[in-house]
Amino acid sequence: MFRIEMLPAAHGDCLWIEYGSGDQVHRILIDGGPAHTYPSLRERVLHLPAAQRHFDLLVITHIDADHIEGIIRLLQDAPTLNCTFDRIWFNGAPQLNQVPDPAGAPLGAMQGEILGLLIKAYEEQAGQSVWNKDMPDQIAYIPATAESLPAIDLPGDCRLTLLSPNHERLLELKDHWDDELAKAGVDSGDAQALQFKLMNNKRLRPLGDVLGGDQDDEASSTIDDADLDWQPDDLLGATSSEPGGNAAFGSDTSLANGSSIALLLEYPKEHPTTRFLLSGDAWASVLKTSIDKLLPNTNKALKLTGFKLPHHGSIANISPELLQRLNCTHYLISTSGALFNHPHARAVELLLEAHNARAKPRLHFNYMTDTTFPWADTEDQKIRKYVAHHPEGISLLF
Repeated sequence: MFRIEMLPAAHGDCLWIEYGSGDQVHRILIDGGPAHTYPSLRERVLHLPAAQRHFDLLVITHIDADHIEGIIRLLQDAPTLNCTFDRIWFNGAPQLNQVPDPAGAPLGAMQGEILGLLIKAYEEQAGQSVWNKDMPDQIAYIPATAESLPAIDLPGDCRLTLLSPNHERLLELKDHWDDELAKAGVDSGDAQALQFKLMNNKRLRPLGDVLGGDQDDEASSTIDDADLDWQPDDLLGATSSEPGGNAAFGSDTSLANGSSIALLLEYPKEHPTTRFLLSGDAWASVLKTSIDKLLPNTNKALKLTGFKLPHHGSIANISPELLQRLNCTHYLISTSGALFNHPHARAVELLLEAHNARAKPRLHFNYMTDTTFPWADTEDQKIRKYVAHHPEGISLLF
């Protein structure tokens, strides 16, 4: 059994994965969406019996608010929810400070620093090391000198191969990380200042007891992205604003996105029947380079069950060159379209044009909104030979 769910995370990502057989179910959680969608994730956790709220792996792909904020709230709630993790993969200040760099200066960015504080607190409570456990040098990246891509085997016969970030992308993020903390007036590693910032940020408060929470906080958590007077932290180190639908293919310049953890999941590991490319917000060029290393024969394509599109279907994170290296049937697009009008129409149309698997391409949207509605036309699907699904949240079983 393999199941992947795209929880409704507004303009963000929150992927819930289960695999195994019988009563031996293993779980992976990738990202937590923005703060105001956290109740959906929390409710999903509460649907499990208390004794089963365990994850073999939690991945926070990168520091953008639409991926990280829900996890900040979840880690604060973890003791109350009886939610536990064997591994937490995330590149924060301690990891970036280890990336070989001639400058070698310490660094930090606000939400990344806060998350690091919470991961350390979780390790103390759990009495075990979980931060980037099993990763080479405890950094989730592809070293510059690596001859092959890092591959990690999880319990339950699952293998994860790291496709992003590479050394260069983390090094660039490191160079800008300390600038972001300086803007916030906080020093890297200043636990007292970070705790004060966290306690006074209503968006990031936990919901508390499983029987309820602060009613005002519950209400604020249901606000839609479009109603927020808030600028998301999606542009760390970017040289321009968020790329629009007319941008060039693969033109993302966000250093946060470039640092995104992307994984190839294979289950079972030796003779996979399911392969998913879980891309976070990674750059198309980084993904293609890793696939070229994985498959040096350029005449072959990486056979996939599914591909979670990077950066919610942004044109800037997909390219014809990347899609030429993929043989995929299911394309997952996680976004409500708020803030950035994702997915971009040209990105989805490129998927349909470049599709090179025998089966019809299947588009899976976790919202029906203005930006995803154009592919809901069943007549168009019939004529152009594709299938589209538009639930509120989505669960796929393989």
